[in-house]
Amino acid sequence: MYHGPIIWIFLLSISISAVQISQLRDPCLDGEFLKLDHLTKRSSTFNMDSQPLCDRYLTEHWYGMKSHKMTNFKPDPMKCGTLYPVWLKGQIPLDGKTKNMTVCQVGFSNECAKSYEIEVKNCTKFLVYKLKPLDSCDSAYCFEMNDDCVKEYVSNVRVSFHNITWKNTSNGLYTQYDPYINLLCSFTPSADDTLLYHIDWYVDNDTVIQGQTVDKNSLQDAILSAEDMLKAGKKINSWIQCIVGVKKSTDRFPCISKSSEAFFAGIEVLNPTLSIERKGSGIVMFRPTIPIVLETIEMAKLNQPQTSGYLEINLHFPGTLNRDCQSHGSLLSCRTQIKSFTYNERHKYNDLTNWYKTYNLTVFNTDDGKYYLPEQTKLVLRLETSDTNGRGDKVYSKVVLHDVHINVVDNQVAWRGKRCSSYADPHMTTFDGYHYECQATGCIPGHTYLLYQNKKHEQEVQVRHENCWGTPRCVCAVATRAGQDVFTIDVCSGRQYINFPICNEHSLKVIRLSDKIYEVMLPTGTFVKIMLYSDRSVGWFINVEIYPTIADLSQTSGLCGFLDNNFDNDLQRKDGTRDNIYSFHRYRPPDSFSKSWQIPRGSPDDLLSMDQTVYDKLTPLSKYFYKLCTCDRGNTYCSYMQYPKCQTNYKDEEYQCMLHGSSRKRRDLKFLANHRRDIADSVISVDHRHRREVFSEEDALATCQEAFHRSAHYDTCLNVPNFSNESLVNCVNDLIMTGNRNLTQLHLDTALGQCQTYILLNSTLQNDSPDMTIIIINLCPNNCSSKGVCAKGICTCEDGFGGSDCSFDVSSPPEITRISDDGICDKTDESCEDISLYGHYFVENMGTYCYVTRKEINENATAVSVSSYTVQLKERTLFEGYCSLQYAATSPWITEFQFRLSNDGTHYTKSYNVYVYQSQCQTLYNETGNIAFNLQSGYCYINGVCIVKGTLKANQSCWVCVPSSQAYNWTWVCAKTDLKKGTTDSEFLPTTTEPELTDLRQNFKSTSPGLTTTSIGLIAATACVALLIIGTLGFLIKTNNTLKHRRNRPLKDLKNTTQGRTHSTTSIGPFSSCDALQTDSYSRPSTSSSSSTRVLSPTNDLSRLFQSRNT
Repeated sequence: MYHGPIIWIFLLSISISAVQISQLRDPCLDGEFLKLDHLTKRSSTFNMDSQPLCDRYLTEHWYGMKSHKMTNFKPDPMKCGTLYPVWLKGQIPLDGKTKNMTVCQVGFSNECAKSYEIEVKNCTKFLVYKLKPLDSCDSAYCFEMNDDCVKEYVSNVRVSFHNITWKNTSNGLYTQYDPYINLLCSFTPSADDTLLYHIDWYVDNDTVIQGQTVDKNSLQDAILSAEDMLKAGKKINSWIQCIVGVKKSTDRFPCISKSSEAFFAGIEVLNPTLSIERKGSGIVMFRPTIPIVLETIEMAKLNQPQTSGYLEINLHFPGTLNRDCQSHGSLLSCRTQIKSFTYNERHKYNDLTNWYKTYNLTVFNTDDGKYYLPEQTKLVLRLETSDTNGRGDKVYSKVVLHDVHINVVDNQVAWRGKRCSSYADPHMTTFDGYHYECQATGCIPGHTYLLYQNKKHEQEVQVRHENCWGTPRCVCAVATRAGQDVFTIDVCSGRQYINFPICNEHSLKVIRLSDKIYEVMLPTGTFVKIMLYSDRSVGWFINVEIYPTIADLSQTSGLCGFLDNNFDNDLQRKDGTRDNIYSFHRYRPPDSFSKSWQIPRGSPDDLLSMDQTVYDKLTPLSKYFYKLCTCDRGNTYCSYMQYPKCQTNYKDEEYQCMLHGSSRKRRDLKFLANHRRDIADSVISVDHRHRREVFSEEDALATCQEAFHRSAHYDTCLNVPNFSNESLVNCVNDLIMTGNRNLTQLHLDTALGQCQTYILLNSTLQNDSPDMTIIIINLCPNNCSSKGVCAKGICTCEDGFGGSDCSFDVSSPPEITRISDDGICDKTDESCEDISLYGHYFVENMGTYCYVTRKEINENATAVSVSSYTVQLKERTLFEGYCSLQYAATSPWITEFQFRLSNDGTHYTKSYNVYVYQSQCQTLYNETGNIAFNLQSGYCYINGVCIVKGTLKANQSCWVCVPSSQAYNWTWVCAKTDLKKGTTDSEFLPTTTEPELTDLRQNFKSTSPGLTTTSIGLIAATACVALLIIGTLGFLIKTNNTLKHRRNRPLKDLKNTTQGRTHSTTSIGPFSSCDALQTDSYSRPSTSSSSSTRVLSPTNDLSRLFQSRNT
């Protein structure tokens, strides 16, 4: 039977009944009405405070307050804790009756600017109101106390720090003192001593304590404690108010209340907005308004003093590390501290001067040095407290302070568009645009000159010249310095040096833009662009450009002149005198000015001397400057660099200083420095067979203009701000002087490089001319030498050519002149993950691979494993590359790598060897080309690890390193049958002397009951005979195997000339052919630490050991 309609009718009747029952519920009954909050604030005598009441989001329902009734007269605006109070108009209903009534919202000129209809019921002893949400958030309902009120209110109500309550707990070892800070609500009481005072506490407009009652004699009890705040989920950096009313008894409420001013309890930022100059700094100030009190720990049993900590304020610029690189904020540190006193020092909190202090933070602006910042550049500094360890001090834990908004002002413009340069032979341009030549007695070959210096920031650039194209001079070496960091490129007289001779502070950032172009960023953001060029008639020479930042304004000296947007004063000599710029021209250069900036030979200021004593005396940046930190929550980067650490262009590569991580690198550079002095007077072999052309000024101009305008990009660049035809003028002058037509391409490349840089520095131009920007910044070097295709700034070379500009012959593999540390790598000092190669040329796009054979050799000089792998050569500079060393899963006695290079898999270099060992316990010997390694006395070598004699195997105290027993494995020194039941391995401790088995067994004698002296003697005698027989048999077997091994061994053993040695020697075989008989050894003595140096250095004595086995 289908009952659907009946069920629906039944359900509908139930619903109707429920509605009727609901409507019949009496709102006067407890539980049927709600209570409004903030009743004290809703009084018509209460002024609106910083946290106005808002009833816009009130739930429509019946509300009843037995002690209060809705205000039935017009209150003034800004009363009842809100801007527009709402009051009840008309007569209330009779007892037990319900009535629709009007409530009015007060306006500034109208007592009923807006009205609402509500229901009111008289419950005889109190009223209930069916309130509705109001239309705006700046209005609220007003309520007053019922009759029998005290018509009096207190004055001078304020909140302030009162005292600290300490609660201590102890666990026997230490005592913990937990502080709870207390705030006091103080006021001037009534003259009537019989009255009581009703206090409500509000934290950020939320009620924390309601109905706290004190009398005239207990005013000090009107406190809000940290415990109260934590229970309410509140912490410091809150606005706190107390509201005080007067009443006659504890069960009554005050009719009139008085509120304190809102008190900020926490750490207030005194200057929440700050303006600083570009590349400048400003001071952010903050101050605690209440004491910072952290837990105290006392460990009396250990006689340790009480300790408390610091509240750390962590600082960060949100999103800094994810932004673009245009403008950032930096700090001296990403945190600062506020000291807390201990429990025994708690009296110090009574003195306001001990904790009410102002703390200063210096904020710096750092940017990428581009000409223009984004409009209205603003930074936000966020401050947040650290976590705390106690209970009461949790009120200070992980609290976010108010943000500091920083405006960056960019007013200085004189440095924009400036550049100092030295081109070709050399054509000089100062920062302010004065052009002059440095020839004849000005730039003398072999001498070092100060090109640029900023003494204030401890940074400089030095250059050295040599003859090129006959009598002209070209730059052949550049040293860029900041503090105790120097980056040098030196190609004078055939040298091949690109490296850091010193890098103690890591303040230089070197970017390899291509094989031949490097960009060196100085700490201020000033950067040096170094461009290598080669010419068959002169070899290598260098063009140098220096682009300043605002930090260089009125701070520069040297051949680059004084940067102040006025070239009249650019010829200022080192002694301060000044030459008249109008007295000189191309054929009469200011040689006296140039020579004044010459650095005397042997001077301690000559960075190109490659003298370590010069580097050791350099002034560090840390003497004058602090490191600046880029702070982003969880990410902190601190350095002397005053520009953001941003990722470089995808096609650029940062050239890292590796001196600190590699002792091999330090030895390699020492060798290269010595090599430099050895060939200082030699001259690179160059081709002088070309016939010199003769150009008139008209012919030179026509030739250069034809070459320049053949490139459509040059004409485009003429529209770029700050770009000029300077390179065209230099081209004309050089053709007249040298007759070398090939120089036109050099000057065209220089011009296009200038153009690229000016565009990259000009963000405004990039935004206004995006199409031109993309074209120019994606130009390829040297137009790919017409042997490749350019795409996005990268050359794809034709078959047979390579390099960043496709100018190198791929069929010719690099020529290796040296391998790092002569093919020896000590794993005690470093990881030996790669081997550096020196020579020429290691360039991009060559497809150079390392073909490596790895041999794992055991202690008997036997190759237990031979394998091969191929890995791509990584180029660091034109003159340096490296191959990675890949190890097997096992740990052999010695690992030997043999490798050679090839660009095409057909033409190879010679083969070279690398040996990896550990000087901590292995000694290397070289005797007439035979390389051998022996184990030092007092060591075991187990699973690739050097073990000191007497060392116990982890958690196995019966396994000990006993070299005289087993030098390449653990030795068992415990006799299980002799152990007393219950004896543990922990009874046997490691020894620094070689343990004797008989001595160890004597230790067991006292623990074995039932053995008489006679029994012990018989056992000992039997054991001695057995050991003698076993030892004799073992010796005969070992001797026989050794003889067989020597007859079959393919490598020549190194004879041990030391009598009575107890350690083994492993001969690897010929390492190279040497002209003279020599025996070298270097190792660590057994008593040395892992940081000890070799007895004999391998660097100089093994200078020829890396030569090919095939020679």
